[in-house]
Amino acid sequence: MFDIGFWELLLIAVVALIVVGPEKLPKVVRVCGLWIGRANASLQSVKNDIAKELRAEEIKQAFKKPDDLPDLNEVIDIDAPAKTKPNLSNTTNTTSVDKKQAEDGK
Repeated sequence: MFDIGFWELLLIAVVALIVVGPEKLPKVVRVCGLWIGRANASLQSVKNDIAKELRAEEIKQAFKKPDDLPDLNEVIDIDAPAKTKPNLSNTTNTTSVDKKQAEDGK
């Protein structure tokens, strides 16, 4: 994240040791760790809140979407008679006639 290498960390540790002193250094490191942890938790909480709000907005838009669709009664005329199916008996008769002609031609 910050791209801090080993030598940079070592330099920070030496400066902290000189400035704070060896007696208070463990306490200062512990307090800094707690602050960093709290900041990280707060940042994660904000990220989660933003993600929840985005998901809630997507769900709201999904519920609004059917309202934008046209009324099905206008698109499909329910009162209109259903189309009649084609007569399949003619096709079966022609196939049986074709079979008879094929047998006669043997």
